[in-house]
Amino acid sequence: MSLLMLPLLLTYVLQATQYARAPVKYNYFIVQARYADIALVPGTDRAPNNKTLLQNATDQMGLYNLTLGRWGPGYRVNYTDAFNVTNNEAFPIKMIGFNFSGDGGEYLKIYILNNTDPLTDRFGDYEELVWNGTHTLINATNYIYFTAAATYGQEGGTSRAKIMININETVSGLNETYPELSYFGTLHLWFTGDY
Repeated sequence: MSLLMLPLLLTYVLQATQYARAPVKYNYFIVQARYADIALVPGTDRAPNNKTLLQNATDQMGLYNLTLGRWGPGYRVNYTDAFNVTNNEAFPIKMIGFNFSGDGGEYLKIYILNNTDPLTDRFGDYEELVWNGTHTLINATNYIYFTAAATYGQEGGTSRAKIMININETVSGLNETYPELSYFGTLHLWFTGDY
C-alpha cells in the first residue's frame, strides 16, 4: 500500500514546490466625499456686513456658511463672484449635482463657470445654469468640468459661482405678524472623478 501511495505523494510534493508564494502588503483608502481635496474659496463679492459671502462655520468644523444678506420683496441682487470651487486633486473631476436641503432655494439661480477647453487653461470659460430655483440642471452627462492639479494639493481647475437672488413682490408667510423670514439649509455639491 505504501509503494502504491509513494508515486502520488512524490507528485504532490514536487508539484507543490513548483509555485512560490510572495506575500505582498497592500492598503487603500475609501475617502468620504467631504474629505476630497476640493476647495471652496470666498469670491470677491461682499455681503451687506462687508464680509465675504462664504465664511467658515465656527460651530461646525469643516463646514461653511453662505451668507447672502437681508433682502425684501421685489429685490433683485446679483453676486457675480460669490465663491470659487477649485480642484486640488491630481485627476480631473466633474460636478454632477447641485441641490438645497431647506427652504429659500426658489429665490435663487446659480451659475458656475464651466471649463470648455481643459487643454488650454484651468479656468471656467462660460456660465452654465446649475440651479434654476427648483432643481439642478447638471448630471453625469451635462456637468461642470475641472482640470486636474499638476501635482496633488496644488490648484487645478477653478470655477466661479454667480448667484442671482430674485424675491417675488409677495412672499408667502411674510406679513405684519411675521415681518422677517429666515431660510436655512445645506447646499450640496456632488463631484465624480473623470477617469
